[in-house]
Amino acid sequence: MRQLLTIGLLLFFGVSQAVFAASVWQVSKDQTQFYLVGTVHLLSENDFPLPNAFDTAFNASQHLIFETDMQQLTSPAGMNKMMSQNTYRPGQNLKDVLSNKVYQQLQAMAKERQWPLTAIEQFKPAFAAMMISVQELQRLGAASTGVDMHYLQLGLQQQKSMSGLETVDEHLAVLTALNEIDANKVISSTLQDLEKIESMLSQMKAAWRSGHAEQLADLFIDDMKKIPEIYQITLAKRNYAWLDTLTQLEGKDTMVLVGALHMVGEDGLLKLLADRGYRIEQLHD
Repeated sequence: MRQLLTIGLLLFFGVSQAVFAASVWQVSKDQTQFYLVGTVHLLSENDFPLPNAFDTAFNASQHLIFETDMQQLTSPAGMNKMMSQNTYRPGQNLKDVLSNKVYQQLQAMAKERQWPLTAIEQFKPAFAAMMISVQELQRLGAASTGVDMHYLQLGLQQQKSMSGLETVDEHLAVLTALNEIDANKVISSTLQDLEKIESMLSQMKAAWRSGHAEQLADLFIDDMKKIPEIYQITLAKRNYAWLDTLTQLEGKDTMVLVGALHMVGEDGLLKLLADRGYRIEQLHD
């Protein structure tokens, strides 16, 4: 179940094309036009510079819309709220909600990877899965600044206006909902994914860079749907909610940045917008 590696973190995908496209689309209808950009939340340093299409969208835009208010989320108050909501109270920990079998698997992996198990145990299941994924990405050298933070920093430097498709509380509620899914399912599937991620990493990144939407869907959407709660919580419900904002955009100076998996599949933003009469054109590098 590869999707748990993507929760708030990464959306890597892969194939190459003879003519290089990118995960950047120009969306237009009547007098409205905006750029829809598929992001990866964590990258390695050698993933930069990004394909030119990303800067094309950025340079043409005066307003940036992220999944949520990135400045508020990454502020000390925002980080404290996220940590407090996803950390067990004293006297409780992750071990209490895991079966002996799954806990032993976690112990073994932590020993093999030299993770600080006591630190991981303080977190609730979905957040612990996210931290496990980060630890593995750090081991592979792929846990540096992602697309979102890259353009947040550039946007601040150039004094562009910014907003979010959901409030910080709505954003954090996604993790809260995921924490309520069976902890054994969340942790065991994440551990299984780690065994595959290194061999898939370059392939996945290549497809994200080339913006191959069909390949992204083939690689991940079917896996996600095997656990419908995760698919609905992380992707489908949020996509339909975001449509309210996207279909009310006016003008031609907005860049919308969301995780790349939000673009693809039958509930993906590209199809939902096309169904509502928007013209979708993919930019090429």
